[in-house]
Amino acid sequence: MRKFWLLIGVCVLLLGNAHDVTARDIRQGDQCRVPAREVIEGDLFVLCRTLEIDGQVLGNIIGGATTAEIDGDVSGNIYLFAGQLAVSGTVGGSVHFLGPAITIRNGTTFENPASDLISASLSTTIEPTAQLPDDVIAIGYQLVLNGSVAGEVNYWGSALSMAGSIGGDVNANVGDSESAGVAELQALLTFLPVSVTLERAGLRVAESASIGGLLSYTAPSPGIIEAALTQPPVYTEVIVQPDLAQIASITEPEDATLQITLYFNQVLREFLTLVLIGALALLFVPNALPAPLRSLSVRPLPSLGVGLLTFVVSFPVVAILLVLSGLIIFALGLLQLGDMTWGSAVLLTALNLGFGSVFYFIAIFVSRAIVCLGLGRMIVRVVRPGLGGRNTAYVQLLIGAAVAALLFSLPTVGWIASAIAAFLGLGAILTLIQSNIEERRRAPQVRVAAPVALPSRSTEAHQFPPPMLDSGSRAPGMDNLPAGFRWWDD
Repeated sequence: MRKFWLLIGVCVLLLGNAHDVTARDIRQGDQCRVPAREVIEGDLFVLCRTLEIDGQVLGNIIGGATTAEIDGDVSGNIYLFAGQLAVSGTVGGSVHFLGPAITIRNGTTFENPASDLISASLSTTIEPTAQLPDDVIAIGYQLVLNGSVAGEVNYWGSALSMAGSIGGDVNANVGDSESAGVAELQALLTFLPVSVTLERAGLRVAESASIGGLLSYTAPSPGIIEAALTQPPVYTEVIVQPDLAQIASITEPEDATLQITLYFNQVLREFLTLVLIGALALLFVPNALPAPLRSLSVRPLPSLGVGLLTFVVSFPVVAILLVLSGLIIFALGLLQLGDMTWGSAVLLTALNLGFGSVFYFIAIFVSRAIVCLGLGRMIVRVVRPGLGGRNTAYVQLLIGAAVAALLFSLPTVGWIASAIAAFLGLGAILTLIQSNIEERRRAPQVRVAAPVALPSRSTEAHQFPPPMLDSGSRAPGMDNLPAGFRWWDD
């Protein structure tokens, strides 16, 4: 949760500060470049594919780019949303970055003693001869500190590597140093237009590193600390469920008892979560859970495919929505609309968060509760075929949640089963919605014709066309007409 609010804060810094300053220069397009001899008086707003700053900017740099290189002088702060940013010039303020990768290169100079680095990125790197006068606040996969940081370091992520000098305290939450999943993550980066070499998860303090304050870190396993620290590090262990290989290597009874306890604690958490969400849905919207079960039972494989595809596509869709929202806020900031910029930022943020929260809550929790109800219904029909009643759905939910919790909590295979259940439930929901939409489109539109008033007088009958008769003889019953009634040809 702290990572999430820090990310929101970085977005506000990047996109919300534009209305407080006066725009002096705007660069947009495919390639934006400030040559070495060019001097921009005031702030520079950018929206480019590639950005190169070789000249001088007497103000802040605000905007976004696919790739950005700042080799010149910036007297103010840098607020950038970019795919990859490299800073190697002179910066008078702080650097605020949101994107996949940022590198503070060798020789970068920060003129302000209070200059900070705030980064929400996949990779944040400070090269060996770079010197940062104040603090580093970063979230992401990795933070590589090979240079000098005079202040504190606060980091939330997977990998923290330090080979330079840190003047203050280091507070970090990192991943498991025994994990070997970095190769798979590195392979995924081949689809991104960034050049990043990922470190292995965990904490690593090289022999050349120095920390002036206290090193405090939280991780599933102890970090690798080769340097001689002035104060003993404070390590807080995060207890995680072992994989199958670790369970197979257990020989001590105490270790086996601990792992069994961890497993059943996880089972209890899963069970309570599934039952709570399912019971609330059955209580307030009774048809929300049983309705998709028909799609789930009739077309399980299409439901699985639809759920998987939708879940995968949701990530770029949410990213596109965030980028579009950021561009809208940025454009309003350029127009200097004041409170309208802030109002739009709050509204768009609320809409994006609301859409993302509702979708992923349904995709991760409600969908699995639907599968639990279906699993429980199948078990009940096998054990007690004639069981019925008002509370049958709750009984089915309890049974299905208990079986699913035992399965979802298994090491290694548990998350696979949980993911399959989530995709099945999500696909069933989407298939049901699609079927309802198609039924409404195919439903015939019945139009009720207005009643026709029949004539009761001869004057009214003359307003209607005469009937088509086969012969000149009058039809039966024409002799009993009311007195004074005249036919068309009479």
